[in-house]
Amino acid sequence: MIVIRNSKRKVMNVILLTILVIYMIPISPVAAKSDYYSFNAATNNEEMKLAMTTDWHVLHYSAKGNELFQNLKLADQNYLANKLLVERPQTGYQSTSTLRQVYLNAVNDRSYLINVNNATDELTLWTIFMDDDHLNYSQFNLLTIEDQDSVCQQIMMARPNQGYAAIETLQSVLDSNVNSILKQKVQLDKDALTIVYSQDDSSENVSKNLVLPSIGENGATITWVSDKPEVVKGNGTVIRPSADKGNQMVTLTAKITIGEYVETKVFSIHVKAFSPNQNAFLKELTISSGTLNTPFNKNTLSYTTHVPSTVDRLYLKPIAEDEKAIVTINGKATTEAIKLVTGVNTIKIFVTAEDGSQREYTILVTRENAPSNSKDTTSSEYAEIPSPEILTINIESSSGETVSKTTIKRLKDTDGSMREEVILTEKNMSEAITKLKEEGSDQARIVIPDSQDRVKQIDISMPNSIVTLLKNNQLNVNISAYNVKIDVSKYSLATFNDNLYFRLIPLSEENDRLKMEERVKREFIDQEITGSSVSKVIGRPMKIETNMQNRPVTLTLPLPKDLTEEQLNNLAIYIEHSDGTKEFLRGKVIDYHQKDRLGLQFEVQKFSTFSIVYLPKDEGVEEPKIDITHTAYIQGYVDGTFRPNAPVTRAQMAIMFARQLTDNTIPQAKVTYTDTIQHDAKDAIEFVKEKGLFEGVTVTNFNPNGLITRAQMATVAARWIEKQYANRPNGDFCKPPSQSAVFKDVSVNHWAFKSIHTVNECGIMIGTTADTFDPEGYLTRAQAVKILNHLFERQVTTENQIPIFKDVPSDHWAFNDIQEAAKK
Repeated sequence: MIVIRNSKRKVMNVILLTILVIYMIPISPVAAKSDYYSFNAATNNEEMKLAMTTDWHVLHYSAKGNELFQNLKLADQNYLANKLLVERPQTGYQSTSTLRQVYLNAVNDRSYLINVNNATDELTLWTIFMDDDHLNYSQFNLLTIEDQDSVCQQIMMARPNQGYAAIETLQSVLDSNVNSILKQKVQLDKDALTIVYSQDDSSENVSKNLVLPSIGENGATITWVSDKPEVVKGNGTVIRPSADKGNQMVTLTAKITIGEYVETKVFSIHVKAFSPNQNAFLKELTISSGTLNTPFNKNTLSYTTHVPSTVDRLYLKPIAEDEKAIVTINGKATTEAIKLVTGVNTIKIFVTAEDGSQREYTILVTRENAPSNSKDTTSSEYAEIPSPEILTINIESSSGETVSKTTIKRLKDTDGSMREEVILTEKNMSEAITKLKEEGSDQARIVIPDSQDRVKQIDISMPNSIVTLLKNNQLNVNISAYNVKIDVSKYSLATFNDNLYFRLIPLSEENDRLKMEERVKREFIDQEITGSSVSKVIGRPMKIETNMQNRPVTLTLPLPKDLTEEQLNNLAIYIEHSDGTKEFLRGKVIDYHQKDRLGLQFEVQKFSTFSIVYLPKDEGVEEPKIDITHTAYIQGYVDGTFRPNAPVTRAQMAIMFARQLTDNTIPQAKVTYTDTIQHDAKDAIEFVKEKGLFEGVTVTNFNPNGLITRAQMATVAARWIEKQYANRPNGDFCKPPSQSAVFKDVSVNHWAFKSIHTVNECGIMIGTTADTFDPEGYLTRAQAVKILNHLFERQVTTENQIPIFKDVPSDHWAFNDIQEAAKK
């Protein structure tokens, strides 16, 4: 199209120039009247123009030439007349050929401006510009054809009645109009410029590569400069810092350029450092003498071995899986020799992960007695240790039915106390899962008996393969021991991708309890909790170690049987976290799993030492987090963040609705979409489809990972309102509607027009401004919970609360709504 247009314009230009040459200037000198008086007598432009029009036959070949001259713009006439004056010989014009040659030269010099001044439309003027070198067109050529036409039109509108008198004037008008357009285009591209973040990322939480536009919608060239190219390169590549360097703020400066016009736009983003590694496993463990009772396995935490009396020291070589983990042996460097006494020697290997979590491996080394005829000053009171006792325990369903069995290795120390290691295998867990499905139970309950309360430590290890089995079958896990009950929900397991372990250590010694009481009292003073009647720690403090951090886990500690009703109503939990922080919180008294016994239930996300204390309700302590009837329909991420500005996917929104409607018991369903067969949200998607809330993007595709727009959210919300109104016309969302706003970006032909105005009338969703709704804008997680709390009629409290998520402080605009949506 452009080629054709250029061709036509060039033809027209040639025609115009030809006409000027033929009609205004004779092709060759022709004899004319030899009276040059009027040309030689003229003293100014006006007199010369009079001579040129009166005695035209001297100058022109025909009357047509005179007619064309008289039709020229005044500026062009003045130019030609002035040329005849200044080029006139001192003796005057003596011949027709001399006069006509001066005139011909003047016309040739002026022909460009003559053409410009006589152009009657932008097409003609554009053609003149295309074949010209009188002006500087470097900026003009950066414009689109449409913009060039607009400039030509503006030049003609600005043209004086007498025409442009000089090239410089025309250049100035051209530059002014071109620059105005270029400046506007650069500004538009600057205003529209954004960084495109990967799914779940935002400016406050960057973990994946960025898309940095290089061309603006209006043609601007965009280049990027990073102040920290080692973290974010100019092409958007993100190199996350290591955990020890911490999160990094990076400034990206965009340079938006068209021609000589340049604007800059600055973006500040926060690149998340890699989370400290939680790996506290050993990958190798060798000893200089003796043989471990079982080949080393990183999930096996306890070993025994025997060495002869001649071995008085032992060297261990423990190697951690993560090179950043710190390994110590009995609190010392791994290179030091372990001195052995005769009898039992306990060697403890501590692996401290980068994030501070620990795992303890224990080797009981029995050094044999020296022969009777030899002297051994290292002799111990106990010469040997009994072999481990292997016990069988039950894996039960939530109803108490036995669905499988597993084994416990019970080790008795020389002081008569016991340590237990729970051994779970894929075989017995697979058997349990099969029977749980048959029974319709979603909980695997591991029951660890200790009726005589002699066990001082229990280690429970689940290889990643078992964790994966539990996740794939969406099972909750309950560990029921004598001194604690642990409930891990399937939602906490869903994002856990490691071997899982728990170490349970009841602090049963009276001395331990007394020391804890002293620390509790000191903490009361430090936290300025005055007037308390705390006199002692109630029950037995419990130390729990695990690598499941930053995920909600419910704990229940057993209560003594002799507590009064008043004491039961005024209990609190004192927590000493492994990271050094301390806190008090309330719990909920429930039936413990053992007969005729109560327990105090609460939720934590960090693992620590827990003690039950008496604390009257008027003290400043957080009330229970556990509410059995309260459904959390949204969760945070494993790093303890919520990411309020991250967009929401269609699958995530389906899960939120399904959790609310099923009280977090989403039923299994037959998959009907081909793109959700392997998706974690497949059951939730089928559930909301069956309820008529969601539809696929096609008959066979749901697009689960697609981001949900505000228009799509309005449609789902409108369907919810319609269904709820049919059942409960007095619902909060069904109050008489107010007049909907008129949104200029939602036409009556928009596919979601009706739904958008429904949710706006009901106050469920408002515009992004007074007159815009931004229907194609993506919904953020914070916006989602604000809408869903209204739809679900959740009671959002405005009371002081401890933030659940570290990136949602109490002054965040959606803080209370997010707390309500995530609270269990």
